[in-house]
Amino acid sequence: METAEKNRKIKEFVIAEVLFGALLFLRYYEAWVHRINGTMMAFSYKYGFISRGLIGTIYQGLDKILPINMMTYQACVGYTLVITLLFYATVLGLFVLCLKRARAEYLDVMRYLMLFLTIFTVPMFASHYNFGRLDIYCVFLSLLGAMLLIQGKAEWLLIPISALGVMVHQGYVFMFFNIILVLLMYKILSTEGKERKKYITIFALSLLVACILFFWFELFAHANGNGIYEEIVASAKKLCKNGKIHQDVVDKEILGIDLTGREVKYHRMNAVQFPIFILLMLPYILLMVRFFKGLIAQAAEKKNKIKYIFVAIGAGTILPDLLLKVDFGRWMYAIIAYYCVVLLALFAMGDEAVGRQFVLAVERIKKHGFAALVMLLYPLIFQPLWDVAICSVVAKLAGYINTGLGLGWW
Repeated sequence: METAEKNRKIKEFVIAEVLFGALLFLRYYEAWVHRINGTMMAFSYKYGFISRGLIGTIYQGLDKILPINMMTYQACVGYTLVITLLFYATVLGLFVLCLKRARAEYLDVMRYLMLFLTIFTVPMFASHYNFGRLDIYCVFLSLLGAMLLIQGKAEWLLIPISALGVMVHQGYVFMFFNIILVLLMYKILSTEGKERKKYITIFALSLLVACILFFWFELFAHANGNGIYEEIVASAKKLCKNGKIHQDVVDKEILGIDLTGREVKYHRMNAVQFPIFILLMLPYILLMVRFFKGLIAQAAEKKNKIKYIFVAIGAGTILPDLLLKVDFGRWMYAIIAYYCVVLLALFAMGDEAVGRQFVLAVERIKKHGFAALVMLLYPLIFQPLWDVAICSVVAKLAGYINTGLGLGWW
């Protein structure tokens, strides 16, 4: 395909993507910052190097330099809207970069991945459960890291990017850090000599910095919690709708209180909802299992098999969250985002094996005609993903089971 023709197809896709994304946004946007997201905007490093304090520090810094009062709920909504739109623009930027870098014959199948990710991303961060959620900054940082690795430029910035991710939210280590780590491991196993040493060094330092910060925020950042509690609560009330803050997040992140006892009913809810979601998503799971099985099998060299195994299991970093935490809607998004972003990055890096296997996977689906369209649009029924409850459809089905079987678990 000539360059002009390729650019035309990219331009057409960008227009379609923007229109589709805008429709999704208008459908799901609620202009409502959930109290957990508003509460965390009150966390700031002026109280010390506390957990989840980076974004609140930036926000409260804007309050000092802008000629408007940012410490109101209305300002919080406006700021969150701007950040959300900038995030969507970053996702689109990643799509364009990947399309331009990839071989022309893979553009069509890449667009399926992009539309799939769009269907999950736009509604999730437009609806109130996750509008302003710190996850949006974490995904942004991992997308930025992926773009640096795709271009092979300024890759040392991955070290501070890794640090910033954990400073935004220590859950970054389990949720979105895998995108950067797996792509770095891929590069380590795809290069030789000084180039490989460079990637090993970046990988090691990124992981080390992230781990140090993670353990700091989990174990040592609550020392002065009682001393700063009242002031944080007062600020949070200004930033939350009707002054109603999220008490649990303050108790855990500021006071260091263990919330295990409060979350028992949520774990029970997860135990019912998770299998339902897996069952409903089974067509995509089987598709990916078959894809990775073929990808690993065709690799002749051992190091290539290893790097594809890392790609296949990279989403496994979410396992601690699945076992110990309760926000399964967010965990499901993290898994989906991982596979979409990493595969798009590998297309952009010119991985022929990934391209061939994915084309085969898509062609197998297209043979079933109408089923191909269904598989592309079917994810719309799950939108938007929530937090503790995965989504409305799954929550309703789980509710019927909880009531119908007389479980009374939540």
